[in-house]
Amino acid sequence: MATITAHCLVKNEENFVWYAIKSVIDFVDKIIVFDTGSTDKTVEIVQGLAKEYPDKIFFEEKGECDKKRHTELRQEMVDKTATDWFMILDGDEVWTRRGMEEVLNIINENSGMECLIAPFYLCVGDVYHYSRKGLYEIMGQKGHFSPKLFKKTGGFHWGGDYGEGDFPKNSRNKIFYNSANSIFLRNKFWHTSCLPRSSGDNLIKLGRHKVVNTFSLKLFGTGFKIKDDLPEVFKEQSGKSVQRMSVPESLINLIKYLINKCLNYFS
Repeated sequence: MATITAHCLVKNEENFVWYAIKSVIDFVDKIIVFDTGSTDKTVEIVQGLAKEYPDKIFFEEKGECDKKRHTELRQEMVDKTATDWFMILDGDEVWTRRGMEEVLNIINENSGMECLIAPFYLCVGDVYHYSRKGLYEIMGQKGHFSPKLFKKTGGFHWGGDYGEGDFPKNSRNKIFYNSANSIFLRNKFWHTSCLPRSSGDNLIKLGRHKVVNTFSLKLFGTGFKIKDDLPEVFKEQSGKSVQRMSVPESLINLIKYLINKCLNYFS
């Protein structure tokens, strides 16, 4: 059976990091978690999970990091990985059991694959609605998806600064994934980067996302109801982060957003 290490690089992810880690913990052999200067309860939450799974979770606090250091930490995780595969699991990404089962089936049955590209729901407003406007383009396909699992091969490394073309590279310093060694998964995971991920997030500033707003876009015809069942871990622990956003909340967030846009325009 192929083995997997999940790489989780986090900062201020208290609302969803518990769900992210719990959603994959039964399907991977190890999870490496590096915190890069959280000021909320992220560290406390991860430490609690590390006590619950002492043989699976390896946790270190790395302190604040810049874009270059971010890439160095990605590479350090690769260097610490002794499994056949590794998985990029951000603190705002929550998987379903069916999604992880599909992953295991592919990596155990198809030895020619070296990269799995995962589609996702980009949640808007709450975890029940998503945006269809996917901006990523990989191998001729455009939508909401991202390379998430990689077979550890000789020469694999991370290149480029975070947010400025940081990609996994092969021994020839070319982007690792291609049409010959990669496959698109069918099952989607929940990507909550556009929802408040921490008590430190400011809705007026749209959290930390520059493109999709935190208010529910369904009011304006561009947000759509997720028809798939929610990830099972959302049912294991109740919390505000998984509650449905009401129409009044959605409208209030829209007004805050428009006010902020006006203030920025005239400032």
